[in-house]
Amino acid sequence: MWPTGGDTRRPLAPRIAAPHEPVDPARIGRRVVRRRAKGMDVGAVAAALEDARFDARQDLLHEDLADDVRGRAEHAEWERITQLLAAEAAAAATWDDLRGGRIEEGTA
Repeated sequence: MWPTGGDTRRPLAPRIAAPHEPVDPARIGRRVVRRRAKGMDVGAVAAALEDARFDARQDLLHEDLADDVRGRAEHAEWERITQLLAAEAAAAATWDDLRGGRIEEGTA
């Protein structure tokens, strides 16, 4: 049974979509790579970089994928993570160890 409230109904709120920031495929690609790189050591990151390079070569063969912004951003992020791990290989063993302020303040 509905509670009695008389004529104190509230008008329906207008269903206007709130403005949001546009989708940035490059940002999504970088975020996906960072999430995937969690817990990876140098060897796993190198293998992922090789996969990204293969995907980049394959994208060049297809016209619809040749201008894929997300794929290029993912490849660049794997390159960056590989360089950071190689530079810090003696001090840290995994990507999680390097996820400090210096890496996070990069291209976010």
